[in-house]
Amino acid sequence: MISSLLSLLLIFSSSGTAENAVRPGELLVDPPTLHCLGFRWYVDGDQNGNAACSIKFRREGDDGWRAGLELLRVNRETVNRDYESHTCDNLLAGSLFGLEPDAEYEIMLSLSDPDGGKATKTCTARTRAVPKAPPPKRSLHLYPASHEGKKELPSFVSLAEAVKRLKPGDHVLLHAGVHTGNVVVERSGTASAPIVFKAAGDGEAIVQGTNGSDKRPTFNFVVTDQKHIWFEGLTLKGAEWGIRAEATEHLVVRRCRILDVSTGIRTYSERAANWYIADNEIIGRNTQWYPRNSQKASHTGINFFGRGHVVCHNRIRKFWDCLAIANYGIPKKGRDLKCVSIDMYGNDLSEALDDCLETDYGCHNIRVWGNRLWNAHVALSAQPTYGGPIYMIRNCAFNIAGLTLKLHNWCSGLMIFHNTLITPGQAFRSYHRWQNGILRNNLLLGGQRYAMETGSPHPRTSMDYNGWRKTNDPQRFMKWHDDKTWTRYATLEAFAKSTGHERHGVMVDFNVFEKCPFPKPEQFPDPSVYDFGLRPASKPIDSGVVLPNINEDFKGKAPDLGCREFGGTGQIFGPR
Repeated sequence: MISSLLSLLLIFSSSGTAENAVRPGELLVDPPTLHCLGFRWYVDGDQNGNAACSIKFRREGDDGWRAGLELLRVNRETVNRDYESHTCDNLLAGSLFGLEPDAEYEIMLSLSDPDGGKATKTCTARTRAVPKAPPPKRSLHLYPASHEGKKELPSFVSLAEAVKRLKPGDHVLLHAGVHTGNVVVERSGTASAPIVFKAAGDGEAIVQGTNGSDKRPTFNFVVTDQKHIWFEGLTLKGAEWGIRAEATEHLVVRRCRILDVSTGIRTYSERAANWYIADNEIIGRNTQWYPRNSQKASHTGINFFGRGHVVCHNRIRKFWDCLAIANYGIPKKGRDLKCVSIDMYGNDLSEALDDCLETDYGCHNIRVWGNRLWNAHVALSAQPTYGGPIYMIRNCAFNIAGLTLKLHNWCSGLMIFHNTLITPGQAFRSYHRWQNGILRNNLLLGGQRYAMETGSPHPRTSMDYNGWRKTNDPQRFMKWHDDKTWTRYATLEAFAKSTGHERHGVMVDFNVFEKCPFPKPEQFPDPSVYDFGLRPASKPIDSGVVLPNINEDFKGKAPDLGCREFGGTGQIFGPR
């Protein structure tokens, strides 16, 4: 009897250890972007979720290895529980930042688990090059009907007629004037011979859309299930949607103006891949963002899904949402159909009736950095996200009337570093329904009630080394939900002692910046009113923690808090 019990105990003990030990599976390299590489290492076991994966990298030909930020442990979190409940996969995922375009890198990933199991894998990956169109194989000249004078051949007066003649390598040159839109592109280019629609260079080339007599949505251009289609230097205006590009790969939209539209550029397809949307100005139809009303004349500036996209240095204004991953729903089965490896950086986003930038429905290696978000109701949104990591790094948000961080619907996998977030309301207020989040080196300054009113009882959520402003209410500083009840804390020390969070957090005020007046949405301040450079000897300087591959170039004793290192140059927002 005793021996039988001992055998059973050994079996249960062995089974428990086996469940907690990690078993390495498939390593995937996500589609590369210009400056980043993303990785997903799927595993079995590790029920307690304490496996870890370090990463090192070097450019091919270099001797020394550089450390990257440790991969995020994604351990089957259940997200979007109240609407479309979904359980995430079992994996570790993460990205490398600051890489050179069109360069080969060696990567070494080391997986380990204190409960047993380890592995090391090496691979090589190449970042994408900045798209550059080769010389045309043929130039098709498009003239407006009002054109008088000499025409270069072959020439057309109808854009619809010109697209019927397209072949890979064609450049459609739109000459100055107004051209009729609502055109469907049914030809693909190739990597070495893209099809390019571009301004001829003799004045503004306008593609004019219309709502149509039957009131159905219209488009300046429709590009469905095509590849290597480019738009450069054009003005698209007047249609409901500027460019609809379902299931399209290698779409390039660069230096265009998209005006008076409901949606600027859109796809809801999981098969859209490797877009480059850069240096555009996209303006919607909404006439005011504050006070907020039910007006929704314009929906989204750029609304997209898929993988491998780069959306950078665009100026987007006067929409419900400025820049957003599409509200696609539960990810489809199959690791190659998830919304992964998307970069959104250097964008200037303002006058949003709802969100400046949405990462909603993103899965893994969604990277958001260096954006300016202002005069809007919400700065950064994640509701929900499917596992992560969702990186939010060095973004600057000010005069946000509602939420600086909208972390709702049990979103999971958030890595929020070095942001400066300014609001007349509460610095950080969100539902207590976010998971597996890491906040480091942020500055969060509000003007009313609690500095923070939220909660995340997830065991891998961690908040530290952030700067907070206390409002004039002595009883309200931190309000935290531990999945059972709300608890109020009057001081940072009390909050840290009770929760373990913010043991290295600091107190700050608006005077830590060179120029930061108290935000007032009704005044619609211009960015020139603000300068978020840190003042000498201010508290945020040297108060941060080192994050490999994120802030190793700090100038003092330690990294500074917020989006700008003291003495560093300002960021470039919007078209270059």
